[in-house]
Amino acid sequence: MSSLASPPPAPGAQWSPPAAVGEWCPLCGAALLGEQDWCLHCGAAARTRLAATPRWRAPVAAVAIVLLVSLAILIASLVKLIG
Repeated sequence: MSSLASPPPAPGAQWSPPAAVGEWCPLCGAALLGEQDWCLHCGAAARTRLAATPRWRAPVAAVAIVLLVSLAILIASLVKLIG
């Protein structure tokens, strides 16, 4: 067994964060230590920020319009050929 392992806490003892706390969890307010990326209390991403969603509605709408116009032209040409 490694001598670096810390002993388990005593029964009934409460855990308190070390004095060198740099930041706090944005979700639950628990202390974050060093380069800790995830909150050990609630599991939330402590320093990770999600990027905003890209603007995808305009390109999707443009593709849908092009497909609808193409389909309408195809149907019109088939009707003209058949009838």
